[in-house]
Amino acid sequence: MTMVRGTLAALLLLLAAGCADDSTATDQPDDPTAKVQVELGQEFTWNGFTVSEGWALETTTQMIELEEQDQPFITGEVTNDGDESRFALFEFVFVGDGELQATIHCTSELELAPGKASPMDCPGFGQVVPQGYDLIQVQPVTR
Repeated sequence: MTMVRGTLAALLLLLAAGCADDSTATDQPDDPTAKVQVELGQEFTWNGFTVSEGWALETTTQMIELEEQDQPFITGEVTNDGDESRFALFEFVFVGDGELQATIHCTSELELAPGKASPMDCPGFGQVVPQGYDLIQVQPVTR
């Protein structure tokens, strides 16, 4: 009887240790669409998509209402890390000194099969070119 109790105690101890290891091994957020802070040009993953290292914030000059205006846009490549075909759809938010500077919506140019990559389409229509920002965040499109 003592041997059975000792064996059961050892099994319970192993089970408890195994459960503790599982709970600490999950570094992924519970919500894959949770906002993430990113660094300009650095690879990041959001909602099962990876944006490759080297993405950039660029500027183009366009004629709007007979006036030249600088408009931001983002270049880069996005890969579908999920297990079903889908479009990438998210936005970059640029903040400086606690103030919103620009929100740039992005999508993949194509519906991406699992493991496939595509250039991103990220025009900043109507946005000012962010400068002096101290935070870049990726999140679901909010409007």
